[in-house]
Amino acid sequence: MSTSVKKVQFSPFKERLYVIIGSIPMMTVLSISFGLIYQDYALNKFSLLGKSWHLSNVEKTSYDDEIPCIESEYLVLRSKFPSCAPKKCFRYFTDFLITEKEGKILLNMAEKGWLQSDNTDSANFLSIEKGTIKSGNSITKLKENLFSNEELLTYKSVKQSILNHVKTKFGVENLYLTNENQFTKFTNNNPKAELSKYWKRKIDMNEHQWQQYSVILFLNDFMADFYGSREVFKNINSSMILTIQPKLARVLIYSPGSENEHFFERLEYGNSYALKMPLTCDQNIKSN
Repeated sequence: MSTSVKKVQFSPFKERLYVIIGSIPMMTVLSISFGLIYQDYALNKFSLLGKSWHLSNVEKTSYDDEIPCIESEYLVLRSKFPSCAPKKCFRYFTDFLITEKEGKILLNMAEKGWLQSDNTDSANFLSIEKGTIKSGNSITKLKENLFSNEELLTYKSVKQSILNHVKTKFGVENLYLTNENQFTKFTNNNPKAELSKYWKRKIDMNEHQWQQYSVILFLNDFMADFYGSREVFKNINSSMILTIQPKLARVLIYSPGSENEHFFERLEYGNSYALKMPLTCDQNIKSN
């Protein structure tokens, strides 16, 4: 008894459709693989095909990299402040110094302050020490008694913890806080002043010669709260760059010279918040 096999014929459209459906599992595998590679190369710098590439990842909880200094920029500083000036140049961050609770308290302080003004510039700055908000070319005074004792104590404690950590981490003495701390609010609005263009490259030492250590405490999360505003560092004599993703309570510390020329990516959506804390070796600049 013979068995006949009937050949099934599909239209060209159905054949293409079945091929697409059959490729979905492979696409899923490729997507997962790319994600794992992304994590594996997080915060590593590399070049490919003559182009600069950079990847960073909020899964990283610390990063510590010593980089070459431009020694001429530090000669006078090291002579004037031998126990305080940076002995090496670096980029460093940690997620273990400040708690998320402390970060949220500081963010709440900043948000309360910004309610006192029209902060619709691309970059807005709030100073608790000076009691002011700067947006574009306008300056607004903060209301008195705006912050609770708990908030002010947390703010003071966070600053002191960061200062102590920098002293211990980099083995320096006679380093001080200043009154130049600023809460920053970056938006995707158009800039109202030249200084509001946070996406322009800058060198901290050129802006403030008294600044010997640069500190940024991030107060909300990349991707979850906004997209953009990653801090981008360019390496001297190299096409490679490094980006740091903001994350609530992440503390970024870096030397302020030309070795750390940097900028922030322009935001595509949301607002990014941070506290900038310049530290100084100069007793004439230190906070009271």
